[in-house]
Amino acid sequence: MSKPLLSLCMPTNGVVEWVFPVLESIYKQGCDNSLFEVVITDNGNNIEFKRLIKKYVSEHDNILYAETKVLPFHNEIESYKRASGELIKFVNHRTLLIDGTLQILIDFIDRHKEKKPIIYYSNGVLMLERKENMFKTFDEFVCNLSYWSSWSTGMTIWKSDFEKLPVNISNFNELFPHMDVLFAEKERENYIIDNRKIFNELPVNGISKAKYDLFYAFCVEYLAIILKLLLNGDIKTSTFLTIKNDNLIFISRLYLNFVIRKKPCSYDLSSLKNSIKVFYSRKELFFAVFKLSLNKIKRKG
Repeated sequence: MSKPLLSLCMPTNGVVEWVFPVLESIYKQGCDNSLFEVVITDNGNNIEFKRLIKKYVSEHDNILYAETKVLPFHNEIESYKRASGELIKFVNHRTLLIDGTLQILIDFIDRHKEKKPIIYYSNGVLMLERKENMFKTFDEFVCNLSYWSSWSTGMTIWKSDFEKLPVNISNFNELFPHMDVLFAEKERENYIIDNRKIFNELPVNGISKAKYDLFYAFCVEYLAIILKLLLNGDIKTSTFLTIKNDNLIFISRLYLNFVIRKKPCSYDLSSLKNSIKVFYSRKELFFAVFKLSLNKIKRKG
């Protein structure tokens, strides 16, 4: 069997309620199975999921399923290792592909397989004028992604670029390993952010999304990655400050939802007091939360 053009990589810990609807959203698009493959890496212990997925795999000739023991977020990179397509697209195990998405991805490969620009699918979350936005420098790419670079769901990488990375991923960031992949190529001629909507998220409905330290992740670890880019001369000071300021707005939303409104979540929220003061101050956070709350009141009015 010839290699597919596209690898859809879905790392999972085995949530039946999410994975199978996502798989159905892929196969109902009617795309030629020879053009793509689905790679599923499972680091969970859900016996029922393992039984069901093995049956599903037996009914499709372009799915690769593997059980792994890697760290939770490193499972994403583990799925990339098993991909054989020219282009690797990360598929979050709780995001349904919108009809036509597979064709969008395959058309992108056909148009760009010679120059292989860096590509990220932002799913309409950015205030960008065009569907496909081209940037000439790594700095512009990082600046326009802003804090959404922390979001692995938009991840896409050419197989040839992934093969340049270290085989041993133990030094990749434990919380944001995709950023070691996304930021690996800093001298490419073209960087693209495709801002069209290509998927919809499934509702959580009480299922635990993650149990990591939320405020440490986004107040400290994420910004430390961006700071390293600045210190290495890969991005400008203005880019770092833009991301830092945008990230504070994101953190204020987390604080409003999970600390003030006490919305249910599985995150560890205990490190807020210590984490916020690494790159920000409590005063900056409270002012950002106040502005966010005020804007919500104005919109309702």
